[in-house]
Amino acid sequence: MKRILPFILASAVALLASCQAQQPAPAADPAVAQAVAAVSIDSVKVYIDELVALHTRHTLSSQDDTQKGIGAAVDYLAGRCERWAASTGVRPRPVVERIRYAVGGDGGRYDRVTEVPELMVTLPGTRAEREILLMAHIDTRVLDVMDSTAFAPGADDDGSGLACLLETVRILSGIPLEQTVKCLFVSGEEQGLDGSRHLAARARAEGWPVQAVLNNDMIGNVRASGTGLREDHKVRVFSESRSGEDSDSRQLARYIKEMAGIYVPEQEIVLNYRTDRYRRGGDHSSFQREGFTAVRVCEYCEDYERTHQDVRTEDGTDYGDLPSYVDFPYLVRNIRVNLAAVMNLALAPAVPENVRIANAAELDNNTLIEWDPVPGADGRPDGSVSYQVLCRETDRSEWLPALPSGQSGIVPAGTAGGALSFSCPLSKDNYYFSVRAISASGHPGLPAVAQ
Repeated sequence: MKRILPFILASAVALLASCQAQQPAPAADPAVAQAVAAVSIDSVKVYIDELVALHTRHTLSSQDDTQKGIGAAVDYLAGRCERWAASTGVRPRPVVERIRYAVGGDGGRYDRVTEVPELMVTLPGTRAEREILLMAHIDTRVLDVMDSTAFAPGADDDGSGLACLLETVRILSGIPLEQTVKCLFVSGEEQGLDGSRHLAARARAEGWPVQAVLNNDMIGNVRASGTGLREDHKVRVFSESRSGEDSDSRQLARYIKEMAGIYVPEQEIVLNYRTDRYRRGGDHSSFQREGFTAVRVCEYCEDYERTHQDVRTEDGTDYGDLPSYVDFPYLVRNIRVNLAAVMNLALAPAVPENVRIANAAELDNNTLIEWDPVPGADGRPDGSVSYQVLCRETDRSEWLPALPSGQSGIVPAGTAGGALSFSCPLSKDNYYFSVRAISASGHPGLPAVAQ
């Protein structure tokens, strides 16, 4: 037995390696890798310092003061984005839109009826069939959510998310992408997600072709108050499950993890299968309620000595959300995670439609999967798309890197308008299957689960 065991182990390792070699992970695109590497820690530090210098960004703070308040914050964000838009050689140029919406008419965390500002920056795609939304909130607060004048620096909550959006606009302003990327700088988050609710309702009413929403809210802290735990190489992606384990939001979360593994391998993506933290919420939920695919990117550890605190020292403990408590190398890695996912989605084909198990009614240990070609595949500038069949066992949360059958899982595009199919000797009772489209340049899209 001692002689046989090493042989069995060696054979198992060889078989696993053989299977994985049949279906390699997507290769890194040098253009995406270059953009990801362009995220600048110096730029990120400047953004957060300048945002904190505005004293407060509370939703009900001054809109007229040029030095502090939410009005000054929107001016600052818009000004930077407008300068990048004006200097780019990419056409069409980014569009900076200032938005106002009414608050306070139905009570809530408001002491008056008024209008508040927020901002949307659109980076138009060359094909512009779909939209990827990147989001963070402008507003800040202290212990008293109604205090609109106290010093509320908001370096992490959510200066870190704003820095992510600013770096994305700066970098992507000079890079043509197939699909449109919109950066939403929302207000009213601390008062009740009002700004994101306004934009989500607008997106639904105007029929925005939203494929994915990535909300970045607190992505720069590495220390957990109370426990002292420090995690500077983990970031959480929250995704809801109202439509089951294979909700579209879950597919997006898995996709972010896969792209991070290729472009930011030093950062571990922790898939958190909850909508958000206990008794807490984020702007992505506004889009989820409107039926859009949305997730929240959030630091792994949360420091309650920073979040929603008055800046002070009490019993020897410092409180307040100041830049000195932001871990900038960690924040840079999280921005790179976002950029890798957004760029690949903006260069990838659409999600395959009508993916189905064609022999579901048959007593057969083989599984036959069929699907319809992605819309507009024949008109892509890099030629036709191919498709990849993925699977996982029913108790697993992530798609396997290779089909256990040893097949490649790659299916070339078929005749326009005709269904495509793939058969494998794996039981539909033991595995879930999905199909995703891959561009000729190697960018994979989001998968659709076979039903």
